[in-house]
Amino acid sequence: MTDYWIFIVTTHKTDEENFESEKILEKRMKDKFWGLGEKTPNRKNLKKGDKIVFYLGSPKKYFAGTATLATPSVDLSDKEQKELGQGIDFFSPKLGVYLKDVKKFKSPVPIENLIVHLDFIENKAYWGAHLQGAIRKIPKEDYDLITNPKKRMKLNLDQEVMIEEELRFALEDHLEEFLYQNWEKIDWGAKLKLYTVVEDTIEKENGRQFQAGNWSIDFLAVDQETNDLVVIELKRGKTSDRVIGQISRYIGWVKENIAEKDQNVRGIVISKEVNDALKYALTNIPNVEIKQYEVDFKLKAFE
Repeated sequence: MTDYWIFIVTTHKTDEENFESEKILEKRMKDKFWGLGEKTPNRKNLKKGDKIVFYLGSPKKYFAGTATLATPSVDLSDKEQKELGQGIDFFSPKLGVYLKDVKKFKSPVPIENLIVHLDFIENKAYWGAHLQGAIRKIPKEDYDLITNPKKRMKLNLDQEVMIEEELRFALEDHLEEFLYQNWEKIDWGAKLKLYTVVEDTIEKENGRQFQAGNWSIDFLAVDQETNDLVVIELKRGKTSDRVIGQISRYIGWVKENIAEKDQNVRGIVISKEVNDALKYALTNIPNVEIKQYEVDFKLKAFE
């Protein structure tokens, strides 16, 4: 079965040189090859025949073309690394995928026109978190929308009206941003650090809206004292059964795809209210805990 992916490219800076995202994409499309890191999420799930759409990150923020995978992830020989790198370490990865049917769009497709229509973007207010890292799996419907001009023309792109409709759970959206911006100040009950991956020899934070197969984990963190992986999920107005089902599924996925041998995985559900349904749902799940948040808003008279 064909899977669909976004390959994300951003500007890369080294001590010697800056590589602009457009130039990186241009070279990779010309080489028909995409370099990957050993710990790139979903690297091992890439397979021959999968469809790719290329995305240039901030400040460009647009889709630029498509390709088909000619191979799954492969180990490169020293000769292949030298040929692809041409003396530049950044373009000399040890792992990657070869491409075919590489096509550049005639005109860039800005993502901001499509945000409210893309199913893989769950948090419309802070959509950029869904495009962290190097690879993002997406539904076929999202791929078709991005790559098919006729489908895009049929959309009503009145952005203000649609975003207002999509932000019914705006508090949870802003809660996610608040947690992210204040991560080090929050008492998690443990010393948690957002999960990182190594891409092109550079360690990159990738723990927010971490892609777990077809799903997105709100936060994936590492307990710096126990080395546990910690899955953190916001309740976001979901039913108790649904959020417990989600976090259990995410923990299982992380155990199978990310955790090292004997590395423990546990979960945290963040909720404004804890009802009996949520409490009892967790009774027999000892590796998941609940943390309750409060919003304290006060107005003071001007003196």
